[in-house]
This record gives sequence, C-alpha cells and structure tokens, in this order.
Amino acid sequence: MRVIEEGEIPAGVALADFKRSVHIAAEDLDDDGALGLVLEAAEATVATATGRPLTPRAVEFIATRGAWRRWWFPVLPVTELTGLAISDGAGGWIDQPLEGAWVQEAYDEPQLVIGPDWSGRAVAGDLLRVQATVGGADAATRARLRQAIFLLAKEWFEAGIAVDGEQPPQLSFGVRLLMKQARYRRPCEVE
Repeated sequence: MRVIEEGEIPAGVALADFKRSVHIAAEDLDDDGALGLVLEAAEATVATATGRPLTPRAVEFIATRGAWRRWWFPVLPVTELTGLAISDGAGGWIDQPLEGAWVQEAYDEPQLVIGPDWSGRAVAGDLLRVQATVGGADAATRARLRQAIFLLAKEWFEAGIAVDGEQPPQLSFGVRLLMKQARYRRPCEVE
C-alpha cells in the first residue's frame, strides 16, 4: 500500500487529548514539537500494524492480474474505489473505467469485485493498480487504536526515543495486545 493523498493527512488523535490522557510531568509536556512527532510516529505504527488507519486517506495497491474476480484489500474500511489502471508493460499505466468493478463489504472484509462486464478484462497487462480511499475506524475500534497510540507515544517519549530515521524498539505487551484486538487480516487475497 502506498499513500497517494495530495494534502496533509489529518491526525487521528489530538495532541491536547494525548496530554490529558497521559501521566507525564507537566514540565515535560511543554515541547509540543517533540510530542507531535512522537504521536504522529505512534499513529503511523499502529495504523500499519493493525491495517486500520484512523483517518481517511487516498492510497494505491498493486495486484497481479489473473483469472480472479475478487481481491481482498489489506486494510479496513475501504470507503471508495477511485481508480483502476492496467500496466502497459513499459512502466506506465492505462486508466480503466470503474464501471463493472466495485467494493463489496467495505466495512467488514473489503473486496474489489471485478464483474464479467468490466471493460479492463480485454486489456493486456500483468498488473492492476487499484486506487481507493481507506480509513476511518468505528467507535469501538477507534477507542482501542487511540489507547494503543497514546500508550506507545508515552513509552517512546518517556524513553527519549528519537522517532526520525531510527528503528523503533520492540513494542510493549500492552501496545501489542491493544493492536492485536483491533488488527484486520484479510481472509483471502484473490478468488
């Protein structure tokens, strides 16, 4: 998955909410820049690990074409199918109409369904580029994801871990458990 959002992706958690929810010495909470970076990195880590971005964003996936009719998205939810293109074999893409293709079960097990009347079936090319809008968790899942983000950001901030360019340390048991409860795993890749 590659994020192709043109604008800035809105944060799924607010810095003010983080400050209210954690127990860190008040003088340590004055550095909004450092807190913001840690919170942003924690949100990205949790979204990647769970397959559930908190806020909507435009993304694209590359799938190998074949005789399949269904392709399961690796993230949840998928709110809109925005583009389909087939590789031209020379590094470019040939845009295809969306008629005859749709997203099914967008909030449970999102699937791209290619109907028999989809005009892209006749075009040669091994790869299919799928563009969609994904993200926006339901209330119960959002609460778990927020807890995981806040706990992870607090751990990293208290440990003084720099989040730019370094490999973050292993996640704590509490963070892993919260993420496991909210994690989405696609049931199949193609059918």
